[in-house]
Amino acid sequence: MKILISLNIKRKILFFFTIATLIISGSLCAYINFVVKPNDIENTKFTIAQTVESKSTEVGLWINKKAVEYRIISAIPAFTSMDIREITPLIDRFTSLYVRNGETMETFSYIGKNGFCWINSEATENLMDYNDYKTAYDSDREFIIGKPVVNKNNREVMLFYYPVLGYENQKEALICSAVPTVGLKQIIDSSQIYNGKTWVMNSNHNLLTTNEEYFYNNYLSKRDIENIKLESLSSSGEIELINTNGEVCTLFYSPVNQYDDWVVCTLVNNAELSAAADNMLAGIILLLIFLLIITLFIGVFLTRSVMEPIDNLRKCMKEVEHGNLSSYYDTTLAKDEIYELGLTYNKMLDHISKLIEQIYKEQSEKRSAELTALQAQIKPHFLYNTLDNIKWMAKDQGAEDVAKIITSLSTFFRTSLSNGQEFITLKEEIKHTKSYLDIQAIKYREKVRYNIYLDENIKNILIAKIILQPLVENSINHGIRPKDSIGTISISCSLYSNNLNKYIKITVEDNGVGMSESELANLRNNLEELNNSKSFGMINTLRRLRSFYGEDVIFEVESKENVGTKINILLPYMEDKNV
Repeated sequence: MKILISLNIKRKILFFFTIATLIISGSLCAYINFVVKPNDIENTKFTIAQTVESKSTEVGLWINKKAVEYRIISAIPAFTSMDIREITPLIDRFTSLYVRNGETMETFSYIGKNGFCWINSEATENLMDYNDYKTAYDSDREFIIGKPVVNKNNREVMLFYYPVLGYENQKEALICSAVPTVGLKQIIDSSQIYNGKTWVMNSNHNLLTTNEEYFYNNYLSKRDIENIKLESLSSSGEIELINTNGEVCTLFYSPVNQYDDWVVCTLVNNAELSAAADNMLAGIILLLIFLLIITLFIGVFLTRSVMEPIDNLRKCMKEVEHGNLSSYYDTTLAKDEIYELGLTYNKMLDHISKLIEQIYKEQSEKRSAELTALQAQIKPHFLYNTLDNIKWMAKDQGAEDVAKIITSLSTFFRTSLSNGQEFITLKEEIKHTKSYLDIQAIKYREKVRYNIYLDENIKNILIAKIILQPLVENSINHGIRPKDSIGTISISCSLYSNNLNKYIKITVEDNGVGMSESELANLRNNLEELNNSKSFGMINTLRRLRSFYGEDVIFEVESKENVGTKINILLPYMEDKNV
């Protein structure tokens, strides 16, 4: 699994393509081998068994045809009377009749019980010592068919013995014909069954339709044939054997119903039984090899088409990693998912560039502010002591207003500096703002008045310092100073909550000259963009609040011309800012 994880995408695609092909083809091969093949073998065996039975039926019909003929002939009075003078003309007539009709019969003869055979008017041979002759008289069968022999014309024939019944249905004589085996062999060899060997065998294990020596050398040994228990073969069936080549074979057999001494047999190599399934399996394996080759070609093409845009995007990212922020992805290529990633990547580059520019600008402003703050903090204790000396000197001279201004100024500076701390309590922030208002009230000769409300429950909440003073200064300079009459500034600090969050609500309101709708819209736009080219104090205050509290700060400005201006600030209420 670790090796697979470490592979690149191209190799993973090729790997999974190959595995998928192998799984599908392997499953198909397994299905054919374990399901289709056994079924196919069973169907093939069934087909062969049916064919062997059909052959057995044909052989039976061939035998029955002969039996019917001899049954009719045996009932002729001349034969039943056993008068040789009447029988011999009939023998000549039947022989010539079969020859004229093209029947496959070599000779027709009559054999007396004394063993003499008449092929014509003369007895030619005493057959008393022939086994077939004896069997024909002794057997309970209707007729007897002998083992094939080669006659003087060098033709293989079978002797067909049919009895002539006399008094009390006793066998008194035999009608015998030499029937060539060619007709029987034509039935057996008329069609080849799955490249197997078909033959007829009698109860003495004699092979009647094939050369025994050739058969024993190429199919089954004589011992294997003799081991077959023919007396138990009462119906069709099959036996598994090993042929002379050491191959597993199946012997299909079917007894001949019209002559129970014969059995039709077919020997088929087991490899032939599964040949169709094996050929199908071999075809699938070849197809698998072909599919694997095609898969590799398709996989290479697919991975190249997929990986090329990914590689391009990766190269662009490498360029960015080395500091080249102008390495944009070419979006004129294919409009696929990688194209969408490329668009997102390009937007990200634009955003990063803007952020870098913004950070650079903010850092520059921060350095300037830090320098200003540093200059303002030079020797603060010296400044406090000097202001205290001036205050007492003013008191000695009876200048109470001057002493009051100096006291307020000293308080203002102490809060502004506050030992370098960024957060002070809301109560200290109000005190700092009040000091500033006291100075402005004296400066403008009672033209500026103020009132302050602070909720006791939040007076110890820590907030960013110097939030109110810039807003109050803005109200005096832009709202009250241009006014002809006395102006009032109202400051309110309270706890505000909605269904979701709690806030510290700070309101600075004046009844100054206010703003027109266009001026208010312009101010709101500057606040939205934090453009401090104008309204520096208000925008700088909003920027500081967002640096401390994030985007959760709510800063709203309401104004109406000749009525006044109202500023609402909502700061997130945080329990850990309470001291």
